[in-house]
Amino acid sequence: MIRYQITKQALEDLVKAESADWLTRAAERTKGFKELGFYKESSSIWSEVKPVYMRLQQGKCAYCEREMEPVDFGKVEQDVEHFRPKGNIREWKAPKKLKDAGIQFTAVPNSDKGYFLLPYNLFNYAAACKPCNSTLKKDYFPIAGTHNIDADDPAILSAEQAYLLFPIGSLDDDPETVIEFFGPSPRPVEQNGFKRNRALVTIEFFKLDDAEKRKNLYRGRALIIMAMFPLLKETKTGTAAKRAAARATVAGFLKPGLQHLNCAKSFKRLFDKDANEAKSVFDKCVELITSIS
Repeated sequence: MIRYQITKQALEDLVKAESADWLTRAAERTKGFKELGFYKESSSIWSEVKPVYMRLQQGKCAYCEREMEPVDFGKVEQDVEHFRPKGNIREWKAPKKLKDAGIQFTAVPNSDKGYFLLPYNLFNYAAACKPCNSTLKKDYFPIAGTHNIDADDPAILSAEQAYLLFPIGSLDDDPETVIEFFGPSPRPVEQNGFKRNRALVTIEFFKLDDAEKRKNLYRGRALIIMAMFPLLKETKTGTAAKRAAARATVAGFLKPGLQHLNCAKSFKRLFDKDANEAKSVFDKCVELITSIS
């Protein structure tokens, strides 16, 4: 995961450019939810702003960072994901290994309500792939604090201590300060504390470290590492012209629009720190790619 930096005003401006009256219509619907005391509507309008998030995230899933088709052909494979569930919050069955790691989870509210005032809040949206959203996230929202389902602004909800990371704007931790990669495998940046717990939960929740069930994620990360290593090596050992060309190509792998950017940046840091260990990771990626069926 990476952060997609944007201010509230800039995001609103993008939405207005996409649909001039969307914000007004969204506010009217939110007013109705407040009067009802829960979320209910016969049809929704958030799909109208899906292209805004697809472009902001440069076609990548907010959670797994895999690349999908742009707006013209990619709408069908991406969802407008509600970070905090709008209509209901389901209990996520945390695996034993997380509980054994000392991570505690708050029980969901004993009601049929979700965050009913946030269905049309721009900082409750992200573009996500079908596996991350429809298959894995659904209506789950594990936290360590206390649910505040009556809130009308995500900016005031830090006390909930959400385990999942929200990558749009700067309301949440920068994902790269929470999750890094060793080769194709994600891992916590911190060795203890809440950030470590967030990393472990997010990685497990979206199966980011499951080389079988999310084989294509591993394949994509491994291929990037395999492409980068010879170039990184060339930046140290080639002629002056070849070193310059290699540096320029490596820089291309580190642009925000590249899929698995967090992995690519982590691998470059590893190479800069220990080229021999990076070579070992490269060799394992070669072995992985040749063994994947």
